[in-house]
Amino acid sequence: MGIIVIYRRFSSLVFILAGSLLLISCGGGGGSSSPEPTPTPPTVPTDPPPDPEPTVDHSGLEPMSASTILDEEYLSGGAASVFVSNQDAFGTRPEPIADDFQLDGFFTSGDHLFRTPHEDIGPILNTGTCQGCHLNDGRGVAPDPMAPMLSMLVKIGRANGEQDPIYGEQIQPFAEQSFTTNDFTSGFSIHNGSVNGTELYGEAFPFLEYETIDGKYPDGTSYQLRKPVYKIRDLSFGEFADDAQFSARVAPQAFGVGLLAEIPQDNILALADPDDADGDGISGRASMVTDAFSNQTVLGRFAYKAQNPTVLQQVAGAYRGDIGITNTIFPEEPCTDQQLACLMVAEQESKISPEVDFSDRKLALVEFYNRVLGVPARRGFDTDSNTWNDDVAAGRTLFFEVGCTSCHTPRHVTGEAAGSVLGGLTLTGLTEEAEPIEMLSEQTIFPYTDLLLHDMGGSCQVTRELADGQSCQTGEACYYVQRCEGLADGLPQGDASGTEWKTPALWGIGLVQVVNADSTFLHDGRARTLEEAVLWHGGEAEQAKSTFMELTSAERNQLISFLESL
Repeated sequence: MGIIVIYRRFSSLVFILAGSLLLISCGGGGGSSSPEPTPTPPTVPTDPPPDPEPTVDHSGLEPMSASTILDEEYLSGGAASVFVSNQDAFGTRPEPIADDFQLDGFFTSGDHLFRTPHEDIGPILNTGTCQGCHLNDGRGVAPDPMAPMLSMLVKIGRANGEQDPIYGEQIQPFAEQSFTTNDFTSGFSIHNGSVNGTELYGEAFPFLEYETIDGKYPDGTSYQLRKPVYKIRDLSFGEFADDAQFSARVAPQAFGVGLLAEIPQDNILALADPDDADGDGISGRASMVTDAFSNQTVLGRFAYKAQNPTVLQQVAGAYRGDIGITNTIFPEEPCTDQQLACLMVAEQESKISPEVDFSDRKLALVEFYNRVLGVPARRGFDTDSNTWNDDVAAGRTLFFEVGCTSCHTPRHVTGEAAGSVLGGLTLTGLTEEAEPIEMLSEQTIFPYTDLLLHDMGGSCQVTRELADGQSCQTGEACYYVQRCEGLADGLPQGDASGTEWKTPALWGIGLVQVVNADSTFLHDGRARTLEEAVLWHGGEAEQAKSTFMELTSAERNQLISFLESL
């Protein structure tokens, strides 16, 4: 120990002497005075690096994972979820409505109006009631070949996006006498039957036929698709425009629209990628439309091409266009200026009642009913053990991995659901201000849609043909025939092209054929099963469909099991 101490002192002495010699040699002061020590700069504390910003999705939530299924996913509609899985699954009031005596009364009144035939229908129309198309509040039915369309309609327009000068934007196959007399066929269209301007018949008779497409998966499994061919005969008011295009559409299910309406617009726009900037092949576009009530340009959310922005506008437009019921938002009868027979009947109706056919209170009741219809809860989840069915969970993972969620966005969050712009419902009328609908506000929901337009590929051609397929130009026996490749309809509508469709919500899709066994899938009902619906995808969805086809048979069944659970 003593040696170590002496060594340390000796080393220190050598260091001090060496330092003194260095100062002298560098011009330091001499003499016996010691140099001033160099001050040590204070240590500046450094802040720890900031935590990285958390990754969030369009709703501000942690992104969903393909491998981790959340317990709350079974509540598809949040507080508006209902636990009914029979034929009433799409027409059930949620518990917050059922528990409120007044709101339950408004729901019942709106339901009654939705189902009941109205006075002052027509003069030309597609159906006599809302329920006539939305069967059990669910989807309509594609008719048998050659049969009339009872819960399906045909949109019409020109290749440049303009309306047909005679027939407007929608074919109404019936005149009012089909629904006001005992002879349903009396309102059917007749070739040139209304050209004279004095006798009113339905505008035309559209119908469907099918061609068969046979195919095979890469593993050799066979499948068969039915390809629709749209035909139109017996035009009552003369010929269509030379460049006419048609779009046959089955009525969609009615529930869930109140929640979709409350997803903040900015959240939807955050999902849009119109120029495919991320290079994933998906380029969803927003459909921007005019709100008929406010005259503002806003996001379109409803109908197959997202041409309506609000539930109110969707309801009011359907009353006027499908049933011939005028209202303060759409006060004109569904006649064009060139349909003299239709205008004549409309004038007689206005002499009896100069007011619109449907009061604002009735319109608000139907709007409320549609907004608060319950969303079926998911199947495949055991609430006692908080576990999911194995096939459903595996199918969900595949749904994510295949790429389906690039368009079918699983989750959204709603904002505050304002009351109707028409006013607040009372027992006898409307107040000036309507209270927000709490049940629809600030809800986490799982609808599986981005509400954007996507190009699904394909093309269409319209020809003139006789019943045997031979070409013709005009005459009573000369049909308009439209054949399309893929899902295209060839009809531009608003911002949507003839190959673009809004991503439909998938919630409840597994109950469509429980609610109505005859219902089918896709915009025109061509797909008899969910598997067929997947196989019709093209355009931006071509890669996802191809990946689905490459799955094993067991994996494909798991993905379909997941869809059936929605």
